[in-house]
Amino acid sequence: MNIKEENKKMLLKDYIKMHELSIVQSMMKIIEKHAKNREVERLVVKIGKMSGIEPYFLKESFDFFKEGTVCANAEMEIIEVNIKIKCFECGSESEIKGFDFHCPVCGSEKTKIISGEEMHIEYIELKE
Repeated sequence: MNIKEENKKMLLKDYIKMHELSIVQSMMKIIEKHAKNREVERLVVKIGKMSGIEPYFLKESFDFFKEGTVCANAEMEIIEVNIKIKCFECGSESEIKGFDFHCPVCGSEKTKIISGEEMHIEYIELKE
């Protein structure tokens, strides 16, 4: 690998981290609004495998950003959501591996992603 390729990889890694950090900043606003100054013990987040969010970097960003907030002692649990498609030909709904969007039942290309692109806070556990 030459130096230019290594630099591209480092820049991509930094971009991914910044992306996840901005997501965590938005999440913190939502959490603080709902927690109403109560301490958060646990945060559960669902992330689709096609969401463009890297779970490792999201967790790292959360751990970095939570200091001095209602989430200071909170743990983040990430639930990864697999890609699921619906076939317009046979009507089946199937979970797929990788990025082959053909219907595994009939082989049709006429499919639509119905899950795996989402990212949302599933729930927040507050300290009593």
